[in-house]
Amino acid sequence: MLVHMPVRQNLISRRLLAGIALTVSFIVGDMLSLGFGSVAHAANVNNAVINNPDETMLGGAMVPVHQASFAIPTSRPDKALSYGTESVTIELPQPKPSLESIFPVSTARLSDMIRTQTGQESDKEADYQLKSGDGLANVLRRAGYSNTDIANSVTAIQTRTSLRSLPVGMKITISNLGYRFTTRDGRDIYALKDPESGWIAIRAIRPVDTYLTFANGVIDGSIYKSTITAGVPDAAFNEYVRVMGFSVDFQREIRTGDVFELLYETSYDQITGNAVSTKLHYAGLKLSGNQLAFYRYENSDAGIGWFDKNGASAARTLIRTPISGARLSSSFGKRKHPVSGYTAMHKGVDFAAPTGTPIIAAGSGVIREAGWRGSYGRYVRIRHNSTYDTAYAHMKSIARGVRSGSRVQQGQIIGYVGSTGRSTGPHLHYEILVNKRQVNPVTVRLPTGTRLDEAYLPTFLKQVDIVNAEVLSRGGTQFAQNDLMSALDDAP
Repeated sequence: MLVHMPVRQNLISRRLLAGIALTVSFIVGDMLSLGFGSVAHAANVNNAVINNPDETMLGGAMVPVHQASFAIPTSRPDKALSYGTESVTIELPQPKPSLESIFPVSTARLSDMIRTQTGQESDKEADYQLKSGDGLANVLRRAGYSNTDIANSVTAIQTRTSLRSLPVGMKITISNLGYRFTTRDGRDIYALKDPESGWIAIRAIRPVDTYLTFANGVIDGSIYKSTITAGVPDAAFNEYVRVMGFSVDFQREIRTGDVFELLYETSYDQITGNAVSTKLHYAGLKLSGNQLAFYRYENSDAGIGWFDKNGASAARTLIRTPISGARLSSSFGKRKHPVSGYTAMHKGVDFAAPTGTPIIAAGSGVIREAGWRGSYGRYVRIRHNSTYDTAYAHMKSIARGVRSGSRVQQGQIIGYVGSTGRSTGPHLHYEILVNKRQVNPVTVRLPTGTRLDEAYLPTFLKQVDIVNAEVLSRGGTQFAQNDLMSALDDAP
């Protein structure tokens, strides 16, 4: 039986691996047992918080992950806990300017920002909602603003954000000396009436509490159920599946007794208390003796990627299994056809799944064909490069926007499981074609991804050291330690 060790500390925004000295607060408080029903498998979650500025707003726009493509339940309780703290300092490479040095911090009440920025005391504030067909001016008019104040404040606001396509239902807090609303990227926009300067606009960052959490456990049947028991949020688990999915077939290779590890952060808006972002930093898996470990690397020039300890990309040209929660119902090779009764070559693999289960593109590419194709029923074929194609058959329906000549991204939903064409029940018939010839999708050797540019490798290796040390300090398994020792030995 292992335990939770929660830790907490406030911060405005941060990035674990980007840059400056950070404070990790470790808490020893109440301990919660985590049981999996037997002594043979267990999980533990240790929570901490890291205080480090980030150049990107937590709770702002995130890199899209096609979560819906995994058909995973989305409602799950959160395990964040709050206790007293004791600080330990760790140094991270590449200092970055803090967001609070660039933007002011949003306040719980509009009147507090008015007082701070203009020195005035405002009247009682009230919340308004943007209705269908409304513009910002209409809402301000309902609140009693004059045409002059509306025009001048809107002009000021437009220097900070676009007012096009404001969402219906958006809340606008208004007083006599200013108003505030929150943009889609999670930042607050203020319009304030300054006694000297007239109307001014301010973009402010929202304060967040961020928890750094390590979770690991022994898989008992389902990795999804095991991570639920460990308290892993869906967003972290979905990214874990996406990263590991290039190397692991989750429907057939996962076994009871395999070990999972995740290091992730979750940020909560201090004003609303809502979770605003979850970011996975480390994904580890001990799979029937094979050990996999991948690390998030984020750089303003290189973007975001996942790499092993040596800088090799976790990504592959193709994902082995373009559907979640399915079972392999028919393998590649000769078989007796269930409809015709004749023995013939089965040039793909079949995945049985409920009707409507999302099917994802195994890799990025261009749609060569999308529509009805005889015994295949509704069919999609994707050209990934000069060598590889994939094909998907018997769909109930093809996803909107997927048509011949259109481009799709790896993990994008392209259709839904059905039983169209010559079929005895709902399933996906999946083919991989190499130089236009069908090959066994289960055994084919897929091309590996790219390597991290040599210019970024020294910084990446330092980050690997830091993450591995953090994982080990929280009870990580031996394969993380092996990575740490190897990274330290290889470091210049």
